[in-house]
Amino acid sequence: MTNCALVVKPSVEPQLKELTVREARSHDLQDDLDLGGLEQAVAQSAKYYRRLPQNRSFHYADLIYSPEELAESLDLFMMVMKNYHGKERMQQLREKFLFFESINSEHNAFFTGYYEPTLEGNLIPTEEFTQPLYNIPDDLIEVDLGQFSEKWKNEKIIGRLKGTRLVPYDSRDKIVYDNSLEGRAETIAYVKEIELFFLQIQGSGLIKLPGGEVMRVNYAGSNGHPYRAVGTILKDKIPPDRMSLQAIKEYLYSHPDEVKTILSYNQSYIFFREMEEGPLGNIGVPLTQDRSIAMDWRVIPGGSLAYIETELPVFDDGRIIDWKPVKRFVLVQDTGGVIRDHGRVDIFFGNGEKAELTAGHLKQKGRVFIIVARKEFL
Repeated sequence: MTNCALVVKPSVEPQLKELTVREARSHDLQDDLDLGGLEQAVAQSAKYYRRLPQNRSFHYADLIYSPEELAESLDLFMMVMKNYHGKERMQQLREKFLFFESINSEHNAFFTGYYEPTLEGNLIPTEEFTQPLYNIPDDLIEVDLGQFSEKWKNEKIIGRLKGTRLVPYDSRDKIVYDNSLEGRAETIAYVKEIELFFLQIQGSGLIKLPGGEVMRVNYAGSNGHPYRAVGTILKDKIPPDRMSLQAIKEYLYSHPDEVKTILSYNQSYIFFREMEEGPLGNIGVPLTQDRSIAMDWRVIPGGSLAYIETELPVFDDGRIIDWKPVKRFVLVQDTGGVIRDHGRVDIFFGNGEKAELTAGHLKQKGRVFIIVARKEFL
């Protein structure tokens, strides 16, 4: 009789690992969108780099690039994509570019999705629309701790002054249930409490007003309290195989007496600003549906070219009937409160019902590669 043992890969430190030539060759670099929307997304990242001061630096493991070098890297990438095809394109990409894999402690990446929701609202409070959608308050102070010590680089705290002391900013409970920001922050519009909560998770959205006017709002800042996913406390209420944004929202609307308790689990609160174009990512450029992703800005340079391999759900009448493989080039143009460390990716799916369904159900493993031109080809 033979004894069998399950071989489990040991966990590793999340990291950005450079691929060998052999490892890079094992990926076919096909694009399931037939390059649709790619040039637009690449142009937005190039635009971001070209408006930065040239003394800025971006780190890819031990390599350092200037904004202009990264803009040129994207130009080179689009030249290859336009002028070469098939095996010749693959050869050009592997010859002229370096590939890094952003891996989590499980040697892979974890994918979720987000979208731009559409909410109904009003410019004045009504019985239906009770919750103010706030602009960022004037008394909110954001402190870059990296100015005080190198060990706090890329870390920040948010608070307000109380006398001569900096204290934590108002919690979600104080803002929502004690109306602590009344007279301290400008109100953009009024919406439903549950819809506001999910708008704050997505970070941007469209507000449809009674007269038919549509207002676009985008993330402006937060109260600095850590984000906590309310799905954590609903595990006994919603089966794991049904857990999704849609299932959580459905539960909240059918249990109004539990709304305050559930939403209070997350004391993070997001502020917005009205925008003409968007939605904007954290690098200040409009996001491109299916091509823009969010990663942790502290470990992955904003604007980076990337390549993802994962699965997306296939729906029929709102139900998942299958999963399809996805391989495509994307751009790192956003970040998020729960998008932390290497191997964590949030895909932007645009707006509409399909975008909401896909984003609400995506919780898949996969792989994400960061791509930058070799210096000698710039």
